Amino acid sequence: MGANEDFERINGEMFQKLLELNPDFATHLGLHDPYDDLLPDGSTANVEQNLKLIEEWVQRLKKEVRREELRSENRIDWDVLGMTLEIGRFYFRDFRVHERDPETLDGLGGLLFVMFVKDYAPFERRVDSIASRMEKIPKYLEEFRTRFERSAPVKLWTEIALETCGSIPGFFKTVLESSRGRVSKDVQKRLEDAYGELEKSLVVHENWLRELLPKAEEDWALGREKFEKLLRLRDLGLSADEIHGLGVKFLAELKEKRSKIAGKIAPRKSVEEASKIVESDCPKTFREALDFVRAEVKRARQFIIEKDLATVGEAEVLRVERTPDFMATLTPFAALYMPSKFDRPPVGIYVVTEPKNPSDLCRHLNYPSIRNTVVHEAFPGHFLQGAISNRTSVVRQLYGATETVEGWAHYCEQMMLEHGHLKGSEEEFVQVNDQIWRAVRIIVDVKLSQGAMKFEEAVEMLARETGMPRDAAVSEVRRYTKTPGYALSYLLGKHLILQLREKVRKKMGEKYSERYFNDKILKNGYLPMPLLEKVFELEKSRQK
Repeated sequence: MGANEDFERINGEMFQKLLELNPDFATHLGLHDPYDDLLPDGSTANVEQNLKLIEEWVQRLKKEVRREELRSENRIDWDVLGMTLEIGRFYFRDFRVHERDPETLDGLGGLLFVMFVKDYAPFERRVDSIASRMEKIPKYLEEFRTRFERSAPVKLWTEIALETCGSIPGFFKTVLESSRGRVSKDVQKRLEDAYGELEKSLVVHENWLRELLPKAEEDWALGREKFEKLLRLRDLGLSADEIHGLGVKFLAELKEKRSKIAGKIAPRKSVEEASKIVESDCPKTFREALDFVRAEVKRARQFIIEKDLATVGEAEVLRVERTPDFMATLTPFAALYMPSKFDRPPVGIYVVTEPKNPSDLCRHLNYPSIRNTVVHEAFPGHFLQGAISNRTSVVRQLYGATETVEGWAHYCEQMMLEHGHLKGSEEEFVQVNDQIWRAVRIIVDVKLSQGAMKFEEAVEMLARETGMPRDAAVSEVRRYTKTPGYALSYLLGKHLILQLREKVRKKMGEKYSERYFNDKILKNGYLPMPLLEKVFELEKSRQK
């Protein structure tokens, strides 16, 4: 066997071991039988086993495969695996989030939620698997609680876990009631029995969280040194101070730009009044709004094809549906359900939630916002990127560079504006408003993660600079404390993609095309920028 065959054989063997350790990950990838009936071990031992598995994977490749003989795409995969290992070591050894955050029910709820709403198997089969997993949650929670026998959690994160523990029974109840009359008596009975035992287990878990709270620690910040290390491991090419400086610069420029655009929409009036004018351009009914979303998805898709901006195949199908009533409480505005890597057929679902109060329709579903959101979420944004990235190797399913995921969708907004799909001052106003929020995220994320900003200061800055309601700002900052370096990735990612585009354009000269650049990003998964740049360099060498 050659080096490439050995490489792919080892990847297949190790990937199978990974699925056995993580049946929840298998479900996420669209591999359902027998994984949908199982849950992983909830203890620290499972986290450690996963890290050791990746270490063994890397060591086997080094021992059994000659890297220099590999095809270029396999060398990229090797680099992705190495980055997965280093980031995994950081989170296990430095951040130790698995022993500091007592929240786990949100992940379990999300797993069952996806099984409930995605139509990958007959409804009864999916509900039976949900019941099987519900039967196993009490044992999983017992295992999970052992993580904190020798370590103290973060107080804020413990409070969040308590809130989830109080609200998640409503979701399990929804599954139970929504299944009634749609499945056999045996499956319904199994689900009801599982729910009854789970209710008792959740009471035990909630009491444990309350007992844990007095022992919890106040400090959640990663700290300057560890935060810098994380940025280096992600290979962003910028220090925390440089990223913060970009955030400050972007914020000032974007506020000035918004004022100029607002002046075109509402001459001699305030930004707030311009915003009201933008919101007033909206459908009369939710049905009209939903029909407009569907039309915009088709229009954006067709525009990409006509302008030759990216390769769009027949397989990239996205359905737009009203959010079912049982999902509405969990999905206040909209949600995108991507096709998983192994889903057949690979169909995505974009659900839009009808506001409880009809007077709120224009706030979230005005025409300029819908146009921009469709570009960001559907074509050529998250959906197209995800659908095409699913075709990459299993190795590239292990690590997704946030700056490429979120940065791509924001880059698409600007790219579609440049080419005339989004062409009004109203659409540009909506875009810039969103970018101001992302610029604030950069500043807040850097300072919070380093411990240089207090929680309340972050909330005040978000509310002041974006006009966000205070309760929404609190929810945002809570999430930032648990995901250092994530919130800064949105606008920074767009910035890095635009820089890469300019480099490629200069090197290619007259041979450059938007389709070539966009396709290279789409077809290579969620690679970090240095590896994406390497992809373009390898392609240039091949052409020579």
